[in-house]
Amino acid sequence: MNDRQRALDEWREMFEHGAAAAGPLSRPALTAYYRNWALKKIFGAFEFSGIPATWDYDYFLTRLFIDGHIAITDTEIGVIPLRCGITGVNVFEHPTTAIFANPVLGNFQRDLFGNDPKTSCALIKLQYDYTGVMPLVYKYAALLSECDISINVNLRNSKVAFIGFVDSKQQSATMEKLFTEIESGKPAVYVKKADALSQEDIYYNHVKETYIANDLQLLKQSIINDFLTEVGLNNANTDKRERLIVDEVNANDEEIRANVQHWLDTMNEGIMRANSLFGLDLAVTLRKFNGRGDNNAAEIENAD
Repeated sequence: MNDRQRALDEWREMFEHGAAAAGPLSRPALTAYYRNWALKKIFGAFEFSGIPATWDYDYFLTRLFIDGHIAITDTEIGVIPLRCGITGVNVFEHPTTAIFANPVLGNFQRDLFGNDPKTSCALIKLQYDYTGVMPLVYKYAALLSECDISINVNLRNSKVAFIGFVDSKQQSATMEKLFTEIESGKPAVYVKKADALSQEDIYYNHVKETYIANDLQLLKQSIINDFLTEVGLNNANTDKRERLIVDEVNANDEEIRANVQHWLDTMNEGIMRANSLFGLDLAVTLRKFNGRGDNNAAEIENAD
């Protein structure tokens, strides 16, 4: 099952069972939420420049990062990015041909290594194996959704202060009424001795001892930091100690950079071919936040 079909199946499961049944804290709903959250973080981590105004930028991003590749090709409506399949094999076991099946432009093929702009195209890929980010996205969406589910369960269970064991429905109704009066704030409540519960009939849940939501929240933040590190975003993915030496901060920065350097290098390979083949001025860098970002952007852009 491909990533697109898996996403459709998850949404279908939610809607077939109804929003009320699924709820915002159901596993499918949370997984879908964190999948979109993760994709937006990845999209926001990179800055593309030189994109023609006639291109659909969202289409370009989703196809590149979700499918793992997108082709830049000349068509009857101009040079545009299109979703494609890849086939053929050369001596280095790379595909040689892009196959297009567009609902408007029809079916056609382009050479991945040719130099004629009319019969060739430039394939921009994300990774060496032509795959996208969805395995990474699904991993962290699953982990974060489980954290939210566990936090929700713990918050609900921590409200259960005690459990009473009764002998009849009448005694149960009396105890429920007694609890309601106490919860409403009455300063004093009374009950018949015959309806009262003995100490042995009450199980006390020590809510403070079973409350672990804070620990789960810390675990969730640690998982988020791991994700941000993998997609090249600065974060606090270091142990919180009184003093953090410069070398430790730099080590985290290097890990962040190393994880996305392959993506940048691979995308730039396709971008340089697109620029050469079609006279474009495309470029990609890590987006800068608060003055920090892609320090080697110029080196990458000028690699040719």
